[in-house]
Amino acid sequence: MKKKYEFKSIVAETLLIPLYMRAKESRRGKDAILYDKMAEQLVESIDYDYSKFEGAPLSEVGCVVRGRYFDDAVRRFLKCKKQPIVVNVGCGLDTRYQRIEDRDKAIFYELDLPEVIDLRKQFIPEPENDRYLATSLLETAWMDDLRQQHPDGEFIFTIEGVLMYFYEEEVKAVIRNIAERFGGGELWFDVCGPMLARSKHLKPDSLQKHDAQIRSGISDGHLIERWEPRLRLIEQANYMRFYPHRWGLFGRIMGLFPKLCYRFSSLLGYSILCTNPNSKAK
Repeated sequence: MKKKYEFKSIVAETLLIPLYMRAKESRRGKDAILYDKMAEQLVESIDYDYSKFEGAPLSEVGCVVRGRYFDDAVRRFLKCKKQPIVVNVGCGLDTRYQRIEDRDKAIFYELDLPEVIDLRKQFIPEPENDRYLATSLLETAWMDDLRQQHPDGEFIFTIEGVLMYFYEEEVKAVIRNIAERFGGGELWFDVCGPMLARSKHLKPDSLQKHDAQIRSGISDGHLIERWEPRLRLIEQANYMRFYPHRWGLFGRIMGLFPKLCYRFSSLLGYSILCTNPNSKAK
């Protein structure tokens, strides 16, 4: 039986976009970029008008490319770390824990606002090694708690489909707070580019019928290093470099010009240095 849920937050409601796109992709079968049977089940369980997300071909491919990209970043991290801790910030109804084959090697955390965690608990009961945190990414108490609980832990943070809804100063604060506490770890997130952030009318195609607004944009991955000297860019990736046959003619042509694509969106990964290189030696 389907359950209907009324969202209190416009931004929280956007969690259904990647969920629906993953479910739709998973149903493709053999040529799917990402398989997510749980996403298929969740979409069938939640009473919602998903038709508003149709007619968004770029987001349809982009959401699953992004999900696969961050899945692979976590997989690589688990292979080379002895005590990995995976923190999925702004988790929504993401099912990365269920998709990662080597999940038993790590402890996972899912973090989101209380409204979202309440919804998550209804549909995805909390697994033993996938713990739920009901709080804001702008707070720091949860970071201090994680550092205290896992003093020898090696942390990887993924922040998927979230930071573009925050103002630049808030994004800077989140990045700084993580970097200050989790040296030796990694931080992966996606961004919209300045062209989307500066326009009130230009939006990702999946948000055309939605009131959520893009509030910040980044086109140069090295800008983050200037914001926070503890970070070192691992990679800035252009969505359209992956699975070019799925983007259509326009997407394939755009993919030939990465810097142009970065003006609209990109995927970013950083290593976190153990010390601040700008701090003076005592």
